[in-house]
Amino acid sequence: MGVADQLPRARRGPYAAARRHPLGLTRRELQVLRLLAQGMGNQDIARRLVRSPRTVEHHVSAVLGKLNASSRMDVVLRLHSEPWLLSAGEN
Repeated sequence: MGVADQLPRARRGPYAAARRHPLGLTRRELQVLRLLAQGMGNQDIARRLVRSPRTVEHHVSAVLGKLNASSRMDVVLRLHSEPWLLSAGEN
């Protein structure tokens, strides 16, 4: 057992979850991806996740980058052809 295994999970950050997802999405980014797939805008996502709209903009930008998408429509189209992305990396 290594030192990292002995640390509480909360101190390890989102990196373990991101390593489990094939595209490196964190848990929060996966939540945002699911809400994007439902057609929600940033304001609605912010209210749902109890986060600031600016934080949501950051998460949306990260999701777009990791999916190599230039728009929300690109994300929706990719999810249509690869729906497994919505559940990949979960325990």
